[in-house]
This record gives sequence, structure tokens and C-alpha cells, in this order.
Amino acid sequence: MRRLVAALLLLPALAAPVRGQDAPQVPLRGGSHPDHGRLVFDWPSRVAYTAEQEGGRILLRFDAPGRIDLAGVVRPPRNVLGLAQEDGAVVIRVAPEVRLRHFRLGNRVVVDLLDGTPAGAAASASAVAPPRPPRERPDAPSARRPAAVAAGEARGRPVPAVSMPARQGDAAATVPAPAAAQAVVGRDQGGATSARPSDAVRPGGAPPGPSSSSTVRPSEGSPNARPPDTPPSHAAAPSAVSPHAAPLRGAPPNAAPPHADQARAAPPNPAASRAPTAAPALAPSGALPVRPLRDAPAIAVPAGAGTGLALFRRGEVLHAVFDSPLALDLAPLRGHPVFAGLEALPAGEGTLLRLRLAAPARLLARRDGAAWVLEAARGTPAESAGLRVVAEPGPPAHLVLQGGLEGAAAGSVVALADPETGEPLLVATLRRAGPGVALGRRLPEFEILPSMMGAAVLARSDRVVMRPAEDRILVLAAGGGSLALGAAGGREPSAQALAMSRLLDLPVAPVPALMERLRVQLLSINDTPPLGRGRRRRDAAETLLALGLPQEAQAMAGLGLREDPQAREDARLILVQGAAALLAGRAAEARGIADARLPELDEVALWRALLAAAEGDAGAAPALAAGAPLLLAYPEALRARLLPLALEAMVAGGEAASAARLAAETGDLPGLDLVRGMLAEAEGRGAEALELYAAVVGGRDRRQRAVALRRATELRLARGEIDSGGAAAALEQALFAWRGGAEEVAARRRIAALRIEAGQGPEAFAMLDETSRLFPDQAAELRPELAAAFAAALETAPPLVAASLFDAHPGLLPHGERGDAAVLLLADRLAALDLPGRAAALLDGAASRAGPSGRAEIGARLATLRLEMGDAAAALAALDSTAAQELPEALATRRALLRARLLARRGNRSEAAALLAGLGPAGAEAR
Repeated sequence: MRRLVAALLLLPALAAPVRGQDAPQVPLRGGSHPDHGRLVFDWPSRVAYTAEQEGGRILLRFDAPGRIDLAGVVRPPRNVLGLAQEDGAVVIRVAPEVRLRHFRLGNRVVVDLLDGTPAGAAASASAVAPPRPPRERPDAPSARRPAAVAAGEARGRPVPAVSMPARQGDAAATVPAPAAAQAVVGRDQGGATSARPSDAVRPGGAPPGPSSSSTVRPSEGSPNARPPDTPPSHAAAPSAVSPHAAPLRGAPPNAAPPHADQARAAPPNPAASRAPTAAPALAPSGALPVRPLRDAPAIAVPAGAGTGLALFRRGEVLHAVFDSPLALDLAPLRGHPVFAGLEALPAGEGTLLRLRLAAPARLLARRDGAAWVLEAARGTPAESAGLRVVAEPGPPAHLVLQGGLEGAAAGSVVALADPETGEPLLVATLRRAGPGVALGRRLPEFEILPSMMGAAVLARSDRVVMRPAEDRILVLAAGGGSLALGAAGGREPSAQALAMSRLLDLPVAPVPALMERLRVQLLSINDTPPLGRGRRRRDAAETLLALGLPQEAQAMAGLGLREDPQAREDARLILVQGAAALLAGRAAEARGIADARLPELDEVALWRALLAAAEGDAGAAPALAAGAPLLLAYPEALRARLLPLALEAMVAGGEAASAARLAAETGDLPGLDLVRGMLAEAEGRGAEALELYAAVVGGRDRRQRAVALRRATELRLARGEIDSGGAAAALEQALFAWRGGAEEVAARRRIAALRIEAGQGPEAFAMLDETSRLFPDQAAELRPELAAAFAAALETAPPLVAASLFDAHPGLLPHGERGDAAVLLLADRLAALDLPGRAAALLDGAASRAGPSGRAEIGARLATLRLEMGDAAAALAALDSTAAQELPEALATRRALLRARLLARRGNRSEAAALLAGLGPAGAEAR
């Protein structure tokens, strides 16, 4: 009995995991649309649910158990701040102004989060919020955690309890670390996806707004047609600059307000970035005016003596980042010829000034008391010592920016969203005028952008942290880890490569890191409307190219060019499409590389040289030698494809010494046996070269196998191991190793030349005739060689075959002595076969196409044949029809003697005698 009772008591405990295992998996998908975000719960069957909204929280409860896959939403909709499961409900955190709409679509439950207009949207676009209390120095014990650290460490990891500094009049608040079951997926202020703990309180600590609740049963229809409730009216007070003021095209998404009591602003959709800038409103009381200077195109920004500044460009917009919140009045700049379009926006704990000025315009900064003076200038800056990028291998491996920062010039770090990519951008300011980064550098986890002052780092990894020191700026990995500073050891970009100007963003990283980057880029493409996908498809195409997938990269770039009309002016997209087509073996589709709209950069010149080399232009060798450092800095998969092509073209174009140095720097890169054979041949080591060529012929690369066969044949011919006929036969066999392109045309022309040299005219003519039909675009260029081969065929083919060949292609007879000699020789050969009629017909046809001198020569031979056939009248007619003035003396004499002979044969002896008398000694001898 006791055993029965114990078994009954154990049944509920055993049943619990069984029920959990029977709960179905419910996939969750998310997406962003122009006016709303959407979440779709894909249930396997229809279930009842309830949905209610309380201010910035939406609670969704389902009547059936299910395992909601929150991790499936890698990038939540843009107006969703977080997702979590609490007490059996799905909690969706949104901005208070977001409105709820939900309905059913089959078994799926669809939740739409409609954008609303927050209170204060019409606030001024020309000033920022009143200043907050002065911040403490970053190294002070009570200072807040830098924004860069928050941006780098708060993504995807448990966060311990953090004591946040309180505002004036408030007690310090402590946010506890969340339990593992409460980890949610949310967005940081820059709009990037991150993992956050579920909030203990609503944003800003505001009381809950009016709630909206509804219940949907499986039998109810869809969609839910009831209008959503009115957005709550307790939104945070607006700052002086509206976070919803329409930015310039390519400007960063609106950052969340820096104050703790302000609601998060959802990042704008891509279409919003193209809207015109809102007209500025009046500045709030207490705002300090930005003064224009009279003696220069400059302005004075009242920022305070302790405020740092950084200057950099993104696209067509210059950015000035101050590391303090400033209340600025831009009204004095109205009508200014340079700074009238200046915008001021909050940027985390700092202030961002944006000014649209096309390159090469730049900003120069200097101190004027407590103010910063920003002066617009044009042209290339003078040579000066900028911030040096120094890689410290560690451990832990990190990067140091140093040079010109003596005397505690480094300021602090401001985190904002990159205006071009939307990724986190960490900006290090300087407290006094100082250097910037002259040349950017792309690394696996981040990119150092060129800057005019200070430093800007585009973080592509959640681990990246930027930290100012006394005389340097550090780029570190959060948690004391090591940063990936490039490819494998020994593959760091050389100084020459760093000094070369580039256009493409080809990241050097391990394959897993590149695949993760590609996955995020594809998700970003899906979240973007089709007309705005050009730049995102360009970024994905660059990643595919870095992975060594040119066919896929070309397809991705082509979609970007077709979908987004504005992307057709994107130089990077045009170049990456052409580069991918070239590597895919489609040189005819790679004409974008030669597009005149591309800037004159070192990287563009390199790709144009690669295109010329692929088309067989030996003149590309010097440009390839100049771009060699850049080739070595490319990702491994791309470098493995490009280096053999570049090295072969360099050796063939006379840059053997440069090719040898470059090959030595590549180390043990596979696929270079052909290049080593070419170098051995250039250095006179023929036997070694033949051995290397033989190894390549036995390999698996079809293109290299064809090249090795041809070069080995030419080398054996030069060494006297085979004659011209044998070389032609060997090269003809090599045609089957690689078909198509300029290489096959060159091989066919060489075979024809060897056939002519070996006395095999018909074979040479057949080869070139086939080539002109296979490559009609090359027919005009092949015409002279085809005519020469035709003449050789007439001279060397059997007489009847040669005559038939002439009848079939009379227009191919070369003009001048070469063609005349071929026809006369063929006529003699036909006459020798006792075919004078056939020979006469041949000469008659050729005379009508020859020049005056050639016609006279052919006419004399035709008259002789007619005379031998006993037809003196026809012979005289042939002479008369081919008469010409100013003939060579020998030819004129021969024709006169022949005419006298014909006249005498016809009985006109007196006229014949008179003609001979006029010839002098030659005529007297003929009597």
C-alpha cells in the first residue's frame, strides 16, 4: 500500500516534464515596415490569446502552452525596445507612443506596432536640450561608465548590478542583474540589436498609461478591426531639438534621449532619412548663440573649457562631436554662406553638429578661450604628424592611437550611430586642437575611420571598447580579451598598403566571422524597403567577395543596382560589381571597373590593371607592380584568386623582378607553381621551368594547365627540342585545356603563325578562318593575318585545292606583291598540270582585283597562256585590258616584246617591227 501511495505522489512530478516536452515550438519572426513594426507568432494550430497595452509594455498571453522562440528574432523591429517572457506572458517593450494592432492570419498571430507621434515633435531643430549638471572626469571614482563601454559591453552578456549616478534631487538607483530566464532581446540607443535585462521599471519611471486589452479566441475572425487606444499623454518632455526632425540623407538614426526620464525614440526608417530638414524653431531660453566670425568662414561654438571635440567626415556630411550636452542657438547662422545648414543634435552624453559640405571641404578647429572655433577650408591638408595606429600584440591584443596628444589632450568617448551603416560609432574627442587619423584602417572587429581631429571607430563587434588615456587613445576588447587585429600572423597590412587609397570595404577576418557578418547584413537587407537596399546589398557583396564567392557577390551587387535607383551612382557598388564579374571569369560583364565615375584611387587603378591583364594586355604589368602591396592586404580567399593572375601578367609584361619579390612575400600560397616556372624561364633556368610546367599540367586548375602547356611548348621550341610543325601540333592540343577569351584567340594566332612557318598554309588558313567565325568581334583584327594565311595556302596547297580555295574566297587575296605572287605561282602550277584554261580563268579573275602594276603583270602572264593555247586575239585582248602607265622598265619591255610577237603572229609584221625598233637593243635582239 505504501508503494502505491508513493507512486501516486510521483505521478505529477513525472508528468510535468512530459507536458513541457509536448509543448510545441512556436517560431517567432519580426520585421520593420515604413509605418510599423511586426511580430508574427507561427503556432502549429489555432490558439486563443489576449493582448493588452500598458504604456510602454504590451502583454501577450496564449491559452495553450508553447515554447516561444524569442531567439529567432535576431534583429527586432525598429520600434521594439525589448522582448521577454515573464509569468507565462510575452512582454513587448515599446516607446509609449507606439499603438497596438493585432489579428490572426490562419494559425499565425500577428502583432503590429504602429508608429505614433511623440509629444513635442515640433520642437526646435536648431538647438539642443538645456545643459545638465557638469559631468565628472572619466577617471573620477564617482564618474559614470563611459558610453563607449556601455555600447560595447551591454550587448548579449549578463550585466551585474550597476549603481547609476542620480540626477539632482534624486536618490541613486541600482539596477539588479537579471536572472537568466529574464534575458531579453532589445535595442541600444544606436539602433543596434543587443541583449538587455528586462526592465524593472518603465522608461523614465513614468506611471503606467491607459491600458488596452482584448481577447481573441480561435473561433474569432481576423483582423481585429477595433481602433487602438489613444497613445498615452505622459510622454517625456521634448528637448530643444526634436529627435524626430528629418535628417539629411545618410544621417545617423535618431539616438535615444540622454536623460533617464525620456522615452526611447525608435530609429527612423530608411525613407525618413531622405525627407527635407524641418524648419528651425525658436531656441529655448538659456541657449547660447553660435557666433559667425567676420574675418573667415568660421563660427565660434560656446562649448566650455573642459569640452572635447572630434571632427570627421561621413559621405557628404562633416561631423563635429562634442563630449558635453550643449544648449545652442543656431539662429545667428541664418543666411550664412557656409554654415546656414548646420544642424545640432543630441548624441548620447554629447552633442553632434552636422554640416553638408562636399569633399574636399574640411573643418579646422582651434580654441578661443572657452569656445571652439570651427573654420571651413578646402583642399588637401598640409602634411603633418597625425595619430599613428600601433598594434600591441599583448596579451591582450589591442590597438593604440598615439602621437601629438601630450599634456592630457585626450578627452572622452561619445557613442552614437554611424550615419552611413547604422552601426555603433565610438568617437574619441580631444580637449585642445590636435591631430586626427590620416588614413583609415579596416580590421575584423572594427574600422578606424579617417578623421580631421580625434578618432572615430566603427564597431562591428559587441566587444569593442574605446578608452582615452593621458597621451593616447586605446581600442580594447571588453572583459580583458584580445581583439582580432587582422589576419594570421605575418599578414598584417604593410605600411605601403596602409598608405594606398582604397574604395572597397573588404574585411580581413576568419571565415566564421565573415559568415556572421554576412548573416547580419542579409537580415538588414530583409528589414529594408526595396528602394533603400542598394547600400546594404553593396556591403553584403563586399563580404561575399572577401569570402571568395565572386558569382554570389556579382548577383548581390546586380540586385542592388536594379532595385535602388540611387545606388547606381554608388562608386563602391559599381566597383564591387565589376570586380566580382572579373573574378567570376566574366570579363565582358566587368566593364564597371572602367566606369569614368569611379574616383582616381589606388585601388581603382589596381582593378583596372587586373581587368587589362585578364584581357591579355601586357601593358598592365607596371600598374600591377605598383598595386602589389594592396593585393597582399586583401582577405585570404580573395588574395588566393588574384595573386596568380597578377603575378603571371607581371612576368609576361616584363616585371619579372617585381613579380619575384611579390611571390616571395606570399609565402606558401598555393597555385603559384606556374608563376615560379615563368620566373625560372625568365632567369634562364629552362630545365627547371619545364619541370614546374609539367607539375602544373598535372594539376587541377584548367586555366593554369592551358598556360603551362603553351609556355612549355614555346620553351621546347626555343631550346630546339621540337620544330615549328611540332610546336603547332602541341599548341593545338592545348586548345582543349581552356576555351574562350583572349587567351584562346592568342593561342590560335600563334598556331597559325607556326603553321605558316612550317609550310602548312592550308592548316594556318583553316585555323584563322575558324577563329574569325568563333570570335566575330575579333574578325577585323584577324583580317590581315587571315589574308597572309590565304596566300600561303595558295602557294602550298595542291594546285586544284588551291584553285578551289581561291574561287571560294577571292576577296581574301592580299593586296600588293604578296597576293600577285601567290596568284602567279598558282597559275604556273596549274599550267604545269596541263590545265592552261583553269590557269587562265584564275588569272582573269585575279586581274580585275589587282592594282595597276599587279594587273599588268597578271595580264602579261594571261596573254602568254592565251598565246600558248593558240588564241592570239585573246592574248592581245588580255594585254589591252591590263595596260597601265609608268610600269617598271622590265615589265614594260616584256609586255612590248609579247605584243610584237602577237602582232607578227596575226600577220601585222610592219607594226611589230616598228614596235621592236622602239625598244632599242632589246628589240633588236628579238628580231
